Amino acid sequence: MRDWAKCVADLDLLMQKHFTSGRSGYKIRHVVIHYNAADGTVEDVHSWWQTRTASAHYQVESSGRIGQLVWDRDTAWHAGNWAENCQSIGIEHANRPDGTITEACLDNGAHLTAALCRLYGLGRPQWDVNVFPHKHFASTSCPGEIYGSQKSAYIERAQLWYDRMTGLGDSKPESAPSAPSSDIDALAREAIAGKYGNGDARRAALGSNYAAVQTRVNEIFGGKTASSSSSVDVDALARAVIRGDYGNGEERRRRLGADYAAVQKRVNELLS
Repeated sequence: MRDWAKCVADLDLLMQKHFTSGRSGYKIRHVVIHYNAADGTVEDVHSWWQTRTASAHYQVESSGRIGQLVWDRDTAWHAGNWAENCQSIGIEHANRPDGTITEACLDNGAHLTAALCRLYGLGRPQWDVNVFPHKHFASTSCPGEIYGSQKSAYIERAQLWYDRMTGLGDSKPESAPSAPSSDIDALAREAIAGKYGNGDARRAALGSNYAAVQTRVNEIFGGKTASSSSSVDVDALARAVIRGDYGNGEERRRRLGADYAAVQKRVNELLS
């Protein structure tokens, strides 16, 4: 996001149809969570909705990039219930084949949920109070494992971000999730593999271990050779790539940097 406080997305790719201007006198009361049933990009869902009478306000990609497709002030056609459409904001998430979403998608989707709850005065995010799965309003499996195996992780992350954005987290440092281990080298390699996200998400997930882990990450990437492949767990990175944590094409190349060639080779070996 370009601005979390004001919910300004990384990209605006606005629909010209399949939404309704305004909110028919309703106020925003809920956030409704969806998944694509595919690993879609912002551009993908914009294209899909050209021929499908549906839309949502935001798309969160597997890479974490967020696009706005319908302005918050307008009514997206997403919940399968007109009254709910008028009083809610719909967030779509890209997903893996098993219905789960990547760590980057979960973190940024939850952050967006928290930011919207804060922006519109909805209160601390809670499932079935101010945050609902699509399936609550329609007969559907949507949003997949976001409301299944990742249900707790998603809402807990949204609550963490809400607390941080509203200042509640400053007085409750014990509520921040702690890293599962104090083995700094192991944590650093997990961070490189994408397990703890980036930026503030990584800082929150690693807690008191953040500084030491980040130092170790920097050491690994700042080794004596131009390529850090010899000191990075290429197999772990390859498996993270296969899970979808590093996106595709140029996005994957950019995020993997000097390790791209070695990791992509291992990906090809694992998939062959």
